[in-house]
Parts: sequence; C-alpha cells; structure tokens
Amino acid sequence: MCNDALASNEETPNHMIVWLDLHIGRREDYQRLKAAFSSTADPESVNPVRLIDKDDEAINRTVGFEEVKFEGVKFLLAAFSNVERCVEFLQNNQEKRIFLITSGQIGRAAVPLIMEKCKNILIDPVTNEPYQSIYVFCHDIGRNADWMRQYLEYLAPPFVFDKDLLVRLIRDIADYFVLESKRLLAAKPPKNSAAYNRLSWAYTLYDRYRTMEENPLKKEFNEVNNLLSLVELEIKHSLSNDEN
Repeated sequence: MCNDALASNEETPNHMIVWLDLHIGRREDYQRLKAAFSSTADPESVNPVRLIDKDDEAINRTVGFEEVKFEGVKFLLAAFSNVERCVEFLQNNQEKRIFLITSGQIGRAAVPLIMEKCKNILIDPVTNEPYQSIYVFCHDIGRNADWMRQYLEYLAPPFVFDKDLLVRLIRDIADYFVLESKRLLAAKPPKNSAAYNRLSWAYTLYDRYRTMEENPLKKEFNEVNNLLSLVELEIKHSLSNDEN
C-alpha cells in the first residue's frame, strides 16, 4: 500500500482522455456520463461517480464540463463534436499519452484522419509498438466492422455498454502508470518521486477496477506493492543522505 507522505505534488501524469462524438462534446449532453469518466479515472478523486440510468434525477444536478484538472494537467477529459477541431487538438498535444473515445459513426471519419495527421500519438515512442488506445462506443458493431478492421492494432475491443468501456479505460490507465513508473525508475538518475506517484495512482485505479469487476488482480497488486516498497526505500535512503 502506498504511503501518501512520500508522494510529490510536483509530478503530474502525462495522460489525457479525449472524447469525440456528435453529442458528447456538447456541455448539456451526457453530463453524468462525462462526470463518471472524469471522476472515476482520476486517482485523486476519493468519491468516484457511479454510472446511473439516464433517467436518474441526479443527472440534473451534475455540473457539466469539457475541461477539468487532473493533478495539474488542464485537460483530463476534452470533449469534441467536430472531427477537425479534435484532430487539431491532438496535434497540439502529441507529447501526451492519449486515450481516445469515439463513436462508431464519427470514428469512421476521424480515425483515418488521425492516422494521417498524428499517428504517432497511437504509438509507444520507446518500443514503437501501437497502443490499443482508441475506444469505440457503438450500439451496432456490425455496421462499423468494415472500417474498424483496418485499424485493429490501434483499437480496444468495441463497446456496446458504457460501464464496459469505463472499466477497460480505468484498467488501461492503471497499466500505463505502472509501465511509466518502470521507465522512470530506469532513468539515469532514477526519478523515484515521479515513479512513486504513478504507482500510487495505479494502485488506486486497480482498486476501483477490482471493486467494479470483482476481480482480485493479485498479480497486478503484487507487482505494484513490490515496486512501491522498493521506491519507498530508495526515497527514504535519499532523504537520509540529504540530512547527513
């Protein structure tokens, strides 16, 4: 388990959730769903919003947003209804790790343009392997199978239900934090505080995934706990040396 006293607020995660849909980009639409994705995927949110039925009265009490803060990152969830504006935004944020949510209908036009204009946001700069970080939300997968088949390397499995997409997104962001922490630890010199923060965020997200899916994730928690213990010792050792 992580020790909050060792976490540094100077380091911020490098991920961004971008949602492109004809309706999701409008502030007045899908407010509760956008809030659920934002707060649940944010490790600093202690009260994740549960997905609720669309006729729940709580929808009307949810504050809509397009931009929110996530540990200093201005765009945790950026929503668009226009393909060109979304692609321009992606081009201007190519240093970020992008998790892109779109619909089957708009994805048909958007994904080829993204591949043409800023394909590198979908490729790991270290391994040169493609990320499966495009999440297609659609009720009729068969109608969109033709274009999706062309980009299977970059697509997560398509989703019919919002909860399925949500839990996959949480899991993928947690996995990303673990991978990023390992790379930070391998740096010369190691970036222990930054790695510790990401491991702490990964722990929180895995815990939420475990709750939603009733999956113990023993392997993942063992790895994170072992890495946290290792980094904690390194940070304490470094602090001790500074005091001496």
